[in-house]
Amino acid sequence: MIIDLPIEIIELEDDSYHLMIESRFSSGISGSLIIDTGASKTVFDMKFVESFIIDVEDVKDQNSSGINAMISQAKVGVIPEVNFGKLKIKEYQCMLLDLSHINELYKKYTSKQIAGLIGSDFLVKYDAIIDYGRKIISLNY
Repeated sequence: MIIDLPIEIIELEDDSYHLMIESRFSSGISGSLIIDTGASKTVFDMKFVESFIIDVEDVKDQNSSGINAMISQAKVGVIPEVNFGKLKIKEYQCMLLDLSHINELYKKYTSKQIAGLIGSDFLVKYDAIIDYGRKIISLNY
């Protein structure tokens, strides 16, 4: 089944854009996630999910480049349920990072709380297609 979800295109600076998608968690909390096609893994903000995340563990033997290579406080946890429109993902295992620096940056451009970053692991799994003209992301589940 394919679902189309609205994306918001945020202009950070002249000709510099980020894409966002809304999510809803089993706790009833909603949050915005940045679609980051260059990120290998989906990550959530530790502070955002701390009230409902379960099975949190420190990351051992981290072998990565990019943003994760410079972060020693990475953890892994399980989100009981996260929803993207009609797509409901239960027991979602994910990386957890302190994204306060990203939230500080975004305060200049939007009032939205950044809950995390959608990475290529998610985009590949759900055969994501981003349509910039229609401002939607299609997910196949």
